[in-house]
Amino acid sequence: MYRSIALITLLFAVVSALTLITSVPVGWKFLFLVLVFAALFGGFSYREKQRWPELWAIWTFSTVVSVFQVLPDWFLSQVLGVLVFPEDGLFKFGTVSGYMAGLWAIPFFFTLLAARSYQGSFSSTQWLSHGFSVRAGGVAAAVALLIFATSEATLWILGSWYARDVMMLGHVALYVLIPEALLGFFLYQYFHTSQGQRPLVVVLNGLKVSILYTGCLALSYLFLEKVA
Repeated sequence: MYRSIALITLLFAVVSALTLITSVPVGWKFLFLVLVFAALFGGFSYREKQRWPELWAIWTFSTVVSVFQVLPDWFLSQVLGVLVFPEDGLFKFGTVSGYMAGLWAIPFFFTLLAARSYQGSFSSTQWLSHGFSVRAGGVAAAVALLIFATSEATLWILGSWYARDVMMLGHVALYVLIPEALLGFFLYQYFHTSQGQRPLVVVLNGLKVSILYTGCLALSYLFLEKVA
């Protein structure tokens, strides 16, 4: 399974590099890559869902939560005014560029996959039915923090979002670091809570992840930017 994912990831990386050097507006670049990711990883996961059912479950839940992640980004950009989505040629949800509804699925997929790798002694069925593990949740939190901090530090170069008017370490806003780690933890927790549930419950659990993340961002901003 992991070898196949590594090969698809390499292919996606090559497509990403070639896409990002084109002269197409940056918003359409990111939207295209979101769709490519969905086609490559979603298509592979669906094709292999009998052999590796966890991949399809991971891709599905990652995509559901990604859609709701427009909400915390909207809160940060329109209410607090500390996140900026410059004009990028693409449609927006309020103040949030449209590609963000799918972009979060990429780091979410790899975060959950890392937790799956950590619990590699389980078979596919055992892992999906095992339920929540604090240690695996910690792995998801650490991986999420690494991915998101790296993204914050680098993606601004491409003309995507950027933070402003907050304490920074380079181009990384400090107040988002703890919430981003907790986001990985919540993602793993509600992924397992969703297993075997009806689609509506899965969607509601995806919404819970985004709501919890938004709350963590608000409190972190309060204590680091307004109280400290």
